[in-house]
Amino acid sequence: MKKEIERKYAIKYLPEDIKIEKIQKIEQVFIYRDENTHIRIRKIENKQETKYVYTVKTKGDIEYDNSYQIGQKYEIESNITKEMYEQLLPRKISNKITKTRIVVPIHNNLKVEIDMYYDYLQGFLTAEVEFPDEEQANLFSKPDWLGEEIGYKELNNRKLAEMTQEQFRSKVSKEFMENNQKIIEKLKEFIK
Repeated sequence: MKKEIERKYAIKYLPEDIKIEKIQKIEQVFIYRDENTHIRIRKIENKQETKYVYTVKTKGDIEYDNSYQIGQKYEIESNITKEMYEQLLPRKISNKITKTRIVVPIHNNLKVEIDMYYDYLQGFLTAEVEFPDEEQANLFSKPDWLGEEIGYKELNNRKLAEMTQEQFRSKVSKEFMENNQKIIEKLKEFIK
């Protein structure tokens, strides 16, 4: 079981010299949730393959308070078959989140995962950085093109999957969405 340690940001702009490592299309739903545990299934596609992933995330012994910025959970992931995915899909307890993930390498062997959302979350962009340990997460100096930290309490994928479009729109500003739209137009050049 690995400890997932991550920080999530808005995006101010795209750097001119952006290097893209990979692009994936992701569909995901949650099929179980209680106070400590979430179970998610995903379909992940890229040009080479399609894979299906079953993920259990749990707080375990991690303590939370209302001011934390670093998302921490324990995570167990397993590949499953297409048939298993299709059998589990009707058990969903959330909206389906559809997004394109663009992976961008940055300093210290870290990567930014830019997620561009669709459907009822159309126009939403996030940038997530996963860390090998808490120390590196706390010492992280973000690149200039990453904006404000987006609090995990409000805009994590589990919460987004439970929102209506109206609820989501009430959590983000018009300026935020307008800036995202400019960045999305540039990202579309890479996704063709």
